[in-house]
This record gives sequence, structure tokens and C-alpha cells, in this order.
Amino acid sequence: MKRIVFLLMTIIWFLASCEGPAGKDGIDGLDGYNGRDGKDGKDGKDGAGAYWFVANYTINSNQWQLVNGEEAQLNSYYRFTISIPELNRDIYEKGNVFCYFYQILNGNREVQTPLPFTNHYGEVIGGKEYLWTETYSIDFYPGAIMFYITYSDFLTNNRPQTITFRVVLNY
Repeated sequence: MKRIVFLLMTIIWFLASCEGPAGKDGIDGLDGYNGRDGKDGKDGKDGAGAYWFVANYTINSNQWQLVNGEEAQLNSYYRFTISIPELNRDIYEKGNVFCYFYQILNGNREVQTPLPFTNHYGEVIGGKEYLWTETYSIDFYPGAIMFYITYSDFLTNNRPQTITFRVVLNY
């Protein structure tokens, strides 16, 4: 009886492990939409995959433009516009725009912080407590990005420092 069960199990194992010849290869797939037809994106053309653009921009302290009046006036803030031809209409409408603020922590470690970014400050002067926030943000349109620095207390008489931003575009 044991021999018959063993023989049946061996036959079943052989039949189950048999494999026939390999079939024909299928047709090659597309690499990805190329995104350059200017229509609805359903042209079926073979594309080159994802588009990436990464660049660093440094804005010097004297390049920041004071907006909405004089220093320390209500609703005043700083702005700087960077021309970026790579930020085309396709990226504007269907892609992604990411910006990062470079910071030095503890005097020696560089980090990238995504925008918008708000930092809170406090200081005691003559026994009186002063609190404010500093906010970094952006707006963008095809061809350019506008960087902003706003202060909650509107004390714009202190110009922003020189700052480096990283811009990442993908589509």
C-alpha cells in the first residue's frame, strides 16, 4: 500500500512539474507619456519618462525688494522674482513645483526646509517682551517664481539676509 501511494505521489509530482515550451514575447510597452503635445496627454507617443529640473538660487540681501510702502509700514514685505524658463505651461498646469530654504543649524549642519516655512522669534528688550514670526513663501507662474519674506510685526527695516533656495520642477 505504501508503495502504491508513493508511486502515485511521484507520478503526480512529475505531471505537475512539467513545463511546456516558452511562448512568444509580447510587444514592448511605452516608456511613458512625453508631455509635449500640448493637448490632453493621450497621444500614445513613446515618451522619455519623467522630467526633472533642479537648481539652486541665491538671493543677496540687497536684491530683496520692499513692497507696499516704506520700511516698518503696515502690510510691507520683501519679494524677489526669479526667471525660470524651464517652468513652462505644462509644468505649471500638470506638474509639480517644490522650493526649499537652506538653513544652517547649530552653526554647522546644513538642512533643506520645504516652503512655506514659518519661524517664531521672541526677544526681551528693556524688560518688554517682543514676539514675531518670519515666513518664507512662494508664488509661481509659467516662467518665474516669486519668493516672499513676511514679518508678523511688519518691522521690515531689517533687510533679509542672503538666502539660498533650491527649486525642483518635475512632470
